[in-house]
Amino acid sequence: MNLNSLRRRDFIKGAAAFSALPLLGASRAKITDIRIQRLKVAKEVGTYPDWVGGTRFGRVGGGAILEVLTDQGVTGIGPDVDAALLPRLKMMLVGGDPFDMAAHVPRLAALPTTGFRGPASVEIALWDLCGKLTNQPLYKLWGGGRDKVPPYSSQLRLSTIEERADQAAKMKAEGWQGIKYRCSFPTLKEDIKLVEAARKAVGDDWVITCDGNKAGLTPLATRGVVWDFSRAAATARAYQEMNVFWLEEPLYRYDLAGLAELNRQVTMNLAGGEGNHGLHEFRDYLVQGCFDIVQPEIMSEGPTMLRRIAALADGLGKMCIPHVGDMRLGTICDLHLIATWTNCPYIEVFNDAPVGDYTYPFSIFEEPPVLDKQGYFSLPQGPGLGMTIRKELYETA
Repeated sequence: MNLNSLRRRDFIKGAAAFSALPLLGASRAKITDIRIQRLKVAKEVGTYPDWVGGTRFGRVGGGAILEVLTDQGVTGIGPDVDAALLPRLKMMLVGGDPFDMAAHVPRLAALPTTGFRGPASVEIALWDLCGKLTNQPLYKLWGGGRDKVPPYSSQLRLSTIEERADQAAKMKAEGWQGIKYRCSFPTLKEDIKLVEAARKAVGDDWVITCDGNKAGLTPLATRGVVWDFSRAAATARAYQEMNVFWLEEPLYRYDLAGLAELNRQVTMNLAGGEGNHGLHEFRDYLVQGCFDIVQPEIMSEGPTMLRRIAALADGLGKMCIPHVGDMRLGTICDLHLIATWTNCPYIEVFNDAPVGDYTYPFSIFEEPPVLDKQGYFSLPQGPGLGMTIRKELYETA
């Protein structure tokens, strides 16, 4: 008997047996509705100014979430969306299979973006639904990896040099593994003094990163003084001497030539990308040598695109450390993604104690992530995002 004949016979026998099995997907869930669920404000903590003089607030509750319902009684949740998108979302998704992500994602990407309340929120809710229907946390569904990730404390206030250095010392004492400063003082001297004071407060063995926020074109968009190449280079060289882990957005977002030249002149990491869109823009950054760390924003790009960007960066020997997300379900989704990547050492978390403490936005959850003594967030082990919204926060009809 020839080998090819045996293989054909085995295949035919196997095919006959397979044909007797029930069709896969015969009892899969179907999407029945998409709706916005508003949340009550349980507590107003206060306000504080950010680095451009805007007003930030501390709050428990408020806002809304998106719900994707199915005929099996399982509901996926995600960040809020613009209510104007609901009719189109229902036309696109109701009656569909939640697992058809290869079809859902490009269709969602074609919808108009509305800041942090756009199509990416829907994709997050669909992934949560897929996790719940398979009874797996998303990081396991996406391949597994770490079961804990260290956050860094991302500061929004400019305030005084002394106050910022004091915050760094407190963060280190609480277990945080690093901090990020907005470095948008009027003068280079002040930006340098900030890191000098912080280094004195925390020592050389703690992570400090700095954000220039210079990706826009105008003083407002760049969060303060616009840096030219000379200012950016002088800042980077000074920070490099003080062991700053990365300098973020030192120049205009699309000044690829300037960013690449700056990166050639220094050995410290340059980072950026929170306002960029599409794989092609991140590929340009990486191929042209602009950044060592790309920082896509999940609330504008969605989980599938972040996975592609992270894989692209990894293939080129670069890091992918996402922008913060929404500090609620979007940031939780970041946590699941990061746990499956080998080229992401940290997750960004806004944490401006006391009013802007990270625990306030996370307190919409029944069991929110909490910083442990070693400076980590444990991965949620429940299915999907693994998060349940506190029932008392739901607004009644």
